[in-house]
Amino acid sequence: MRRFDCLVTMLVIACLSSFAAFGASFEKVTVITASKANEYETRYAGLLKSRLETKARIEVGLREAPGQAGLSIYLGTAERHPLLREICEENNVRLPASLDPGAEGFVLQSISGNELVAIGSDTRGVLYAVGEILRQAVGRGNAIELPTDLEIRQAPRFRYRGTLVSQGYTITQLTKSRKWTVPEWHDALLNYGLAGANTFEVSWQGEGGHLYQLVRDYNLITLTDVNGNAGQGLEEWQAKEAIGRLNYLCPSIPEARQALLEQREELFKSMPFYDIVRYKSGDGGGCECSNCAPYGGTFIRLCEDYTRLLHKYHPETIVFAGNQKLDNAGEEAIFEYLQAEPREWLSGIVYGPGSNAMGWMPGRRQDHRTDLFEYAGFGALGGYLKEMLHQLPQQQNIFLFSDFTHWVYSQYGLMDHELIPDRNYQVPPTWDFWMYSRRPDPYLSMVYDRRTFHARPRNYYRAAMGTLHYVIGDCTYSEGHHDHFNQWMYQRLLWNPRQSLDEVVMEYARVHFGPEAASLMADAIMQHELNLQTPIESNPGIDRIIEMLHKAGEAMSADLIERDYLWRQYMQKAYLDKYIQLDVRRQMQAVSDSESKLKAALEQDDLANALAEVQQLLVDKANSDEMARLKTEAKRLGEESDRIYGVRSEGFFNLKHDYVGRGWIRRQVERAMAAEGQQQREMVRGIVYYEDAGEGGFYDDAGNPEKSPRLVYGWPFGDGGFSGFNKVSQRTVAFTTDEKQGVTFQYNGLDPEAQYRVRFTLVRPGYLPRFGIRQPQTKESIYADDILLVKDLELPLFQSEFFEYEIPKETTTDGELTVWFEKQPGIGEGPASDVTLWRNTGGWGTLVSEVWLMKQRGDRDSNG
Repeated sequence: MRRFDCLVTMLVIACLSSFAAFGASFEKVTVITASKANEYETRYAGLLKSRLETKARIEVGLREAPGQAGLSIYLGTAERHPLLREICEENNVRLPASLDPGAEGFVLQSISGNELVAIGSDTRGVLYAVGEILRQAVGRGNAIELPTDLEIRQAPRFRYRGTLVSQGYTITQLTKSRKWTVPEWHDALLNYGLAGANTFEVSWQGEGGHLYQLVRDYNLITLTDVNGNAGQGLEEWQAKEAIGRLNYLCPSIPEARQALLEQREELFKSMPFYDIVRYKSGDGGGCECSNCAPYGGTFIRLCEDYTRLLHKYHPETIVFAGNQKLDNAGEEAIFEYLQAEPREWLSGIVYGPGSNAMGWMPGRRQDHRTDLFEYAGFGALGGYLKEMLHQLPQQQNIFLFSDFTHWVYSQYGLMDHELIPDRNYQVPPTWDFWMYSRRPDPYLSMVYDRRTFHARPRNYYRAAMGTLHYVIGDCTYSEGHHDHFNQWMYQRLLWNPRQSLDEVVMEYARVHFGPEAASLMADAIMQHELNLQTPIESNPGIDRIIEMLHKAGEAMSADLIERDYLWRQYMQKAYLDKYIQLDVRRQMQAVSDSESKLKAALEQDDLANALAEVQQLLVDKANSDEMARLKTEAKRLGEESDRIYGVRSEGFFNLKHDYVGRGWIRRQVERAMAAEGQQQREMVRGIVYYEDAGEGGFYDDAGNPEKSPRLVYGWPFGDGGFSGFNKVSQRTVAFTTDEKQGVTFQYNGLDPEAQYRVRFTLVRPGYLPRFGIRQPQTKESIYADDILLVKDLELPLFQSEFFEYEIPKETTTDGELTVWFEKQPGIGEGPASDVTLWRNTGGWGTLVSEVWLMKQRGDRDSNG
């Protein structure tokens, strides 16, 4: 048994034995509130009542005095609840103090078998006491089961703990899910509040505008973002935003700056009070023009002016300024500004995706603090946060804005492509590659959106442990409800960062799936994370998680399984993963069978019949019975989870893919069928001996670092943009951007007497229209040493093609050869701001997918 399995089993046995020895069932519950309870405590009591009645078919009474049989819960603060204080004094229950347990904390203690006191350190602490009661309680049909020996004293360890709650616009479009009702919106937010959150990014307008009032009604902290330079103005006022977005103004143009100030004042005048305003420096926003450089200095002074206007209408609001997507000079300008004199208007810096000057994750920065990698301690995860604390004055703090919502292409996501160098062509040291070496299974990433339902306990726990030491809290980013585990776990870690990973996963499983299924679900959640990054075609975890989830569903109570949309989401994902696995395997088998048949036909000289048979092998097949059943079950579960809570998997609607390049083989087979004789044989040979460069030849898969030993300059990349009718090795490239040196291959040990030819696989990506207007490059030139092989070669769009050239013999007489690419004239040139926008939107100067260096026929054997 694995270590985690053992720990989970021990934890669940301890939990269940605790209930057996000390638990009691109650068919009646009374929540005894104070006559002097404030409006918030009254709401918290009502929330406890409604949540207990949801857990079990019982009626919970709200009274100001005991008298009803069953469980009595005395709820409130000692200050406003004299009866609760009196009971605590009689039973030697220590009341909450400033540091025992602390602000926003609570004391939860059993007095007798049927009495429980829940005392908040302050008003908000009462809410968190309610949350703990609900985590301890288990619904048993017509009764609530609760331990009778509770003695818990807790308080949060971070000042700010929160997130953005939404159903998610994009994911609801992809899943075709129904829209949440207002009560469902409220449940989603309050679930995080009960888990310990106190800060919520909410709008007072639009679809979720009612959440602002809900947060205020529950005495929680409201937060909103204000973009640094988003605004309306003349075309000549437009900023050079990092990826060319519109409706951002250049603050260095006096008229544009004045327009921004006027528009912000109108905003502040019209909006309600917010406890916190975050100013965003980028993603989107910012200006890359030379007049704004360094933009950090321009931005922070603009924020100061904004704050003067904000405080005219909301003097109590505190503000934080972001550092997302600033460069080193921009951040240095902010530090110098803050160090020059006290800046009482600013509470600190917001740190989110693109804030880490030691990180190359997507949302990346233009340049990096590579000097900080010398004696870097624990590395890039927290290294720059530590440096920021050294630079910030004492009165300013760091407030996180972490992204736990995307499983790929994100701040802490799995890397679905190789590292992209910054504008100085730098990448991090290889000893700190752990963040970039974790890859998603490539087939799963073709099916699932970056917002797909997922849980990544190990990864996000490590992110928390690497960053929380330096900050005062986190209000995380979310784009829907698909990240429920990640966000819930993080709220629990912000409450108590000393919990082990096993403990927090186990608590989640017990709270959301019941004690009987907790061990199985905890293990399933951990397996779910592994399945995201394990090669699916040979992954036994795909079957293992289905078995665990089935058993968990059988262990859950009938009442719980009837309404548990989360279990259904894990089950949907497991079924769809299995469907994908079977589809990948049969596509791989079709390719393998096709190659075997063509190989035999070459040996038997019977190509015509073999090509016809292979053409049929590669035709899309109907689903097997097992695949059809899996899809049907996933559909049923999706409809159920949509009915219960408006969620389901978008992957169900995106299952048709060419995973392994069948389309490329089909295309080659069709071409071979139209050819004759030796030409046909050579085309078939190119299919079945694809990588074979012949005796004395060399093959490099340029986009794969492990299979391109002769690549001496260029950066590997591939993110799915070359899919379709391309072989897998053609879907990645080695590329350069604005460098003078293009992609370069170096060959040694060549035969000085031989004549060589070189073959390339070339393909260029397409772009979204908003990026395409900045991407004029379509051509490149290719050289052998200093001799031009081809000038301004037009690369095919989307579908790869082969290009073959004779190598001038004089370039190989010394046994060496350099094959290199040169970018199209004018590409990656011009003002620095234009080059930055070009790079940021996918600019390339040279690129190549594969290279074969081959001896000419006559210089290599017949198998070449």
